[in-house]
Amino acid sequence: MSDLSTLTAMLADDQLTTTKLVDGTGVILDVDSLQVFTLNETGMFLVEAMGEGVADRSELAARLVESFEVDEATAVSDVDAFVGELASFLVAGRPR
Repeated sequence: MSDLSTLTAMLADDQLTTTKLVDGTGVILDVDSLQVFTLNETGMFLVEAMGEGVADRSELAARLVESFEVDEATAVSDVDAFVGELASFLVAGRPR
């Protein structure tokens, strides 16, 4: 898995546009490749937390537990799965 601080920095790239939709979901658009990464409500929540500077998996999981009806083990698993998918989009899908 990619380093979370690296992914957080990549999300701040001016070639990426993150848009939150009215239902709490969202999308990340890679302006260079025109690829879109869709975000469910939890994914958008995590991207927003990363945008606030959270670059620690355990802190992201703690925020999920605090904001959603989910236990810690599920939150950790969800964060790891999301970070893996986001890394695939940001790292594998984009030349750096």
